[in-house]
Amino acid sequence: MKLFKNIFITLIKILTFIPKYSIKGIKVFFSDNKQKNLKIEDKIIPIIITSLSIITYLICIFLLTRWFIQSERTQQFSDELIKETDTISKTESQSNQKNNNKQKARYNYKYPDDLSFLNVNLNPYIKINSETVAWIQVNGTSISYPVVQNKNNDFYLNHDFYKRKTDIGAIFADYRDNFEDFNENTIIYGHNIVNKTMFGQIPNLLYKNWQNHEGYHYIKLSTKKTNTIWQVFSTYEIKPTIDYLQSIFNSTDNYEKFLTLIKNRSNYNYNVEVTYEDKIITLSTCNNAGNKRVVVHAKLINLEYKK
Repeated sequence: MKLFKNIFITLIKILTFIPKYSIKGIKVFFSDNKQKNLKIEDKIIPIIITSLSIITYLICIFLLTRWFIQSERTQQFSDELIKETDTISKTESQSNQKNNNKQKARYNYKYPDDLSFLNVNLNPYIKINSETVAWIQVNGTSISYPVVQNKNNDFYLNHDFYKRKTDIGAIFADYRDNFEDFNENTIIYGHNIVNKTMFGQIPNLLYKNWQNHEGYHYIKLSTKKTNTIWQVFSTYEIKPTIDYLQSIFNSTDNYEKFLTLIKNRSNYNYNVEVTYEDKIITLSTCNNAGNKRVVVHAKLINLEYKK
């Protein structure tokens, strides 16, 4: 509402400051022969001012519309995520114990020779925000941000990396994520911002121009102790649900069923095998309309420890 108020005040100032020029400019467009004999300066100046007034007005309308859409989208995403988190906390309590018989995750799969690790020194970012846990980069997009993690999934919905209050929020990890030794499912959230910042480009992963480029199918994550590469195996849009947000599984059977569920949802066949031996990462945001989720799943294919 503050932005709306500022735009409204600006419009009033513009329209009250130059009414005589605007009216005169409009008259020049529809003038009779006598009016057309005015000096060239008397014609051009009102026309320029009128044009600038119209352009300014249209820009303000555009900004106001964009702000309204973004506000509605982020609010809906925030409300639904908070509800989903509350539900997960209750339903996952029975799956809090990891299966001790589970095999160690497999790394070093085949991947392009030119696919190198992302190695980010997080210490400068930790000095700014002690809750910094990683840096994420999604190939084929401009997504490259620090990842923060709070004790709940509420705070960074409306606070940025610097912990300033804002609807844009931050790229943040689920409070259950373990970046020392990744859970079966590591979950990262971000708002779909209209200007394509934050996770605003995640919906691009649903389209052929991204999916048909195999070099794009990778996500890189640099944490305090490791650098990792993840290969995308599923992308889809879905109505708000909590079933893809489970982080820990109490049996390999349950985990395999989960992997089958999310892989079969994909709107594109990535031809990537995923088994209970794999650890995965999940990126979640809202779609462009704000009424559904856009979800990306990728499996861990390579890991190196920082020196």
